[in-house]
Amino acid sequence: MHTYQIQLRRTDMDALQHLNNVVFAQYLDEARADLLAAHESPDAAWRVVVAKQSLSYRTPLVFRREPVTVTTVVQRIGTSSFTLAHQIRDTDTVYLTATSVLVAIADGASRPLTPAERDYLTALSADALSPSAT
Repeated sequence: MHTYQIQLRRTDMDALQHLNNVVFAQYLDEARADLLAAHESPDAAWRVVVAKQSLSYRTPLVFRREPVTVTTVVQRIGTSSFTLAHQIRDTDTVYLTATSVLVAIADGASRPLTPAERDYLTALSADALSPSAT
């Protein structure tokens, strides 16, 4: 599992002081960038596009000083794509659940994931977190 903390900003709020729905997607993007940056090298940076994203809003998130956490696990690894499952939450409340399908690209077309990318993603998979996987 990958975790990423985000400090809410007043500019992220709508007129009702709830986190704007578009900002949730931006938070997911920040967390994904951090997740992928953990497995980058100067000669091998991730080149992916978000092919599909589904967000389920659970409860309004209002401004507060405490950060929220984006948790991410790899749900599925395909030939050239992978699916991430996200939650935006704090200790007590899940504000959003989401899935994102990312496709690896090169020269404007999809490409197979490399063995190193697969190994990294496998380590972050939900299966790797289950007790039976140890």
